[in-house]
Amino acid sequence: MISFDSSFLTSYYNAKSGVSGGASGVSGLVLGKTTSPTGSAAAPRTPWGTGSGMMDDKALVKNVLAGHRFINPNASVSDVIGSSPDYTKLFTLYQGLNALEGLAHKAQDSSTSDLQMAAVRRRFLTGMNEVQTYIQDAKFDHLSLTQGNLTEKLKNEVGVGRTNSTYTGPAFHTGSATSSVKAFEGDVKFSIAVKKIGTQTPFNVDIDLNDMSGTRSMSNVVGYINSKLKEQGLATKFVVNRTPAVAETQVVNGKTITLSKGLDSYGLKIQGVSYEDLTMSAPTTADSVYVVQTTGDPEKKTVVKGEDGKTKKDENGKIVYETGKDVGSQLVKFQDDPNGLVADPASKVGTKFWTEGQEANAALSPNITAVRQTVSGADGSVYVLADVEGDINEQTIKGNKDVAVIKYDSAGKVVYTRTLGASETASGYAMSVSDDGRVAIAGSVTGAFNVSKTETKTYGTGDKATTVTSTTNVSTNGVNESLSDSFVTVFDKYGVEEWTQRRGATQEDQATSVAFGDDGSVYVGGKTKSLMTGAAGTASGGYDGYIMGFSKTGDARFSVQTGTANSDSTSQLVVDGSTVYAASLEDGNAVVSSYDVSSTTTTTGGKTTTTWAANVANTRNLGGIGGGNITGFSLIDGKIYLGGSTGNGKLMETTASVTKAYSGGQDAFALSIDADLTNTAEDKVAYYGGAGIEKDAQVRFTDDGKAWISGNTDGEIAGTTATSTRKGVKDAFLAKLDIENGDVEFQKRYTGQDGVVSPNAIAISKGGSSVLDRMGLPQGAILQKDLGVDVKGKIEANTRVVSSTAVRTGDQFYMVDPSSGARKTITIDADETLETLSKKIVRASGYRLKVDIMKMTGQPLSQLNIQPSNKSSKMEFVAGPSGRDALEGLGLAPGIVSADANKVMDAKANNYTETQKMMGLDFDGSLNLATEANVKTALESLQAVMKNVQKAYNYLKYGDPQETDSKKKGKSSGQAPAYLTNQISNYQAALNRLTGGG
Repeated sequence: MISFDSSFLTSYYNAKSGVSGGASGVSGLVLGKTTSPTGSAAAPRTPWGTGSGMMDDKALVKNVLAGHRFINPNASVSDVIGSSPDYTKLFTLYQGLNALEGLAHKAQDSSTSDLQMAAVRRRFLTGMNEVQTYIQDAKFDHLSLTQGNLTEKLKNEVGVGRTNSTYTGPAFHTGSATSSVKAFEGDVKFSIAVKKIGTQTPFNVDIDLNDMSGTRSMSNVVGYINSKLKEQGLATKFVVNRTPAVAETQVVNGKTITLSKGLDSYGLKIQGVSYEDLTMSAPTTADSVYVVQTTGDPEKKTVVKGEDGKTKKDENGKIVYETGKDVGSQLVKFQDDPNGLVADPASKVGTKFWTEGQEANAALSPNITAVRQTVSGADGSVYVLADVEGDINEQTIKGNKDVAVIKYDSAGKVVYTRTLGASETASGYAMSVSDDGRVAIAGSVTGAFNVSKTETKTYGTGDKATTVTSTTNVSTNGVNESLSDSFVTVFDKYGVEEWTQRRGATQEDQATSVAFGDDGSVYVGGKTKSLMTGAAGTASGGYDGYIMGFSKTGDARFSVQTGTANSDSTSQLVVDGSTVYAASLEDGNAVVSSYDVSSTTTTTGGKTTTTWAANVANTRNLGGIGGGNITGFSLIDGKIYLGGSTGNGKLMETTASVTKAYSGGQDAFALSIDADLTNTAEDKVAYYGGAGIEKDAQVRFTDDGKAWISGNTDGEIAGTTATSTRKGVKDAFLAKLDIENGDVEFQKRYTGQDGVVSPNAIAISKGGSSVLDRMGLPQGAILQKDLGVDVKGKIEANTRVVSSTAVRTGDQFYMVDPSSGARKTITIDADETLETLSKKIVRASGYRLKVDIMKMTGQPLSQLNIQPSNKSSKMEFVAGPSGRDALEGLGLAPGIVSADANKVMDAKANNYTETQKMMGLDFDGSLNLATEANVKTALESLQAVMKNVQKAYNYLKYGDPQETDSKKKGKSSGQAPAYLTNQISNYQAALNRLTGGG
């Protein structure tokens, strides 16, 4: 049960004494006496006090678990005859909230069994619905309660992209702007193609530093580049971006000593204009390898410091530690240039643990909890598929964990971020990028997830043609809200979602692989504990593997399922025409299968139907993998290439040539076999590792069939040197292996934070390295605009609400007139922008609201600013349906927008006792107890709501504190007398002793 907030009584005591809030540390008006709006009858005893006769939280929990209602007016009767009915209604609401809080506490109790927990969660959701309905339906004489907040202005906390014409690169030089710069040394040549609006042919500006005179300093080089741009009549220009020096200090005996003043650092900034699009290129390039890695010791304990800088201790006087504080994720880029065509990479300013060959190192968001896939794009960019818990690159998420696709340019800067928008929990396991830049992601989703479909129909022809676009909700929940379902989502080349499918079985399943077909079709593989939708037969036991096919537009084509009596999974897919190859783990063995995909078209009664099927053509069992995994799979020149990690050397043990021997423990492996899946003399397998553990190795193959391998090791690997002999050190390694002869063409071993580095994903970018990397500039388009336009040529991708936020197409919220109760629904369309949304809000409000679009300070983002159009206007914003709420994704708080949001009720007004005071409860209708994090959130939220109910009671009993006559006459309130200030302090201290601190 929540404790009473003693500040209510303190405020009242101040008010009765005519003391300003400043006398006791409480801000506010200069207050006089208060008057209850309910009249002269006494206020009844409260359920949060003592002696009320109402049930406590434990009795309430027992009651609701027995099936009784959460909202029971008969159990919350006032003990004062003649008191206002508003008290009973408030107490009824409070008891419902108290019962919900009690259930949340029971969910936290370790003694609650799984069977009890299921009942607690189920009854909690029932109670949430009861309480929410009661808040909406209850009518008060002196109060007007809204489920959300009360505000004069409503702004969305999540910004939507707007045009940004500035590109800022990292610092790569220290010293002065006039000194020689290492990155400019040697044969530095690159080109800038600038396309102006209204012109077909771009202006090509070639930059060759061999042609400039003088020192190759920041100032001189920038001046030379700008002169070349100016010659072509272009407005875009380069500037030197200076970062002021940061002094190096150290605390000695409590005093801060400056060890060094530090040095200024410099990088390049491109100041573009909206009518010029830039594309960067270099005449000489080399391949690059991207590695996403986690660095830092997750078991390292760090002493927690308080706000005062002192060591924090718990109630028993023991020092408080936090674990894994310094763990973080990085995107690291390495140059693969065996022929020495491109100048060697150099460390950027501030890069920690730089190692030779490293071109870029970008820190990823601390809210990223897992990265399982990274893929390079044809334009030199790289995509990262991440699980996130919290905000990611200015985007909030709806649920506890979501999936994000983050696109980086070749210099490591974020191009865009797209979140899935799951309402509860989602995980990303696979990603594929097509040749035309489309992106497919696949994984699992648990709980509510809005899947909607947008259809555009044209009626009539020629000038009389009318186009109508409609959005229909396809599904929101799976078969079982507590079990995971598979999902696949496809984005276009600008990051705009094209379609999503949620495909689940009665038991848990998840998608673990995805691939594009030549015709734009999409294939998904995964694992399931029961029969997938559309699959024939029965489940084999444990997990089965499955493969599903979808058309380019997302229509389901087929589903096949295979497996043994034990656990199986489809790990990787690759497509060649009408043949789909699958690499699977079946009962601990690595198995490659090929499927022939075909279609049959029939016409019956004038209706044509196309049926698709996938039939197994060939299968080859490659042998036991010893608890390892499959992470790389490619089809190159008629051969299948497979890679991953293994705990034994038994892959193709009697049929293949072993070009590099197994070392023991867990080793990385790479192998090649014929695409017809028959045994041939050309079958090869090579292992990489040492006597230690090289588990979970990530493998990718080059166009000539060589394997890039990343992972970590705690042992010795021939040809490398451990960075430390300290126990617990896990170095990262990166190696290039020729499977044909077993030669290691490249290998590097390096360290990171706390001596622990764990590569999670790897990607190869053909021609991704150039001299531009040394200067922190990307290859390809510098996207100063919002990622181009869609096929209609109208809506820029980043300005779409569904692209820049966690909102999904078809998500909704409601606008309710507090006076009449009339409700209107706002549905988010696929091409919704802040401009179109603002017009919807204004129209739905009957023009009682005005909506401005404002720039968010310091960010290339815009936000809504919603205000009443006049003093009497008010409108309530209500969350949309469960799993389809748009307010949360937009960062808009539910509640009433009104000019009277902070109005103090005048006790001397003629209609004082007949007027309702608006108050916000801040009740979150989406609370649940599905996870530990959800339980904690629910407790915090419910306790805040219960305090708001207490505030409403406080108003009924005392009314609003009124201004004193002296304040009304414009006189200063002055300082409260010392004796009164002391009296208040003693009163507050007594309350603190009674309530344990309030």
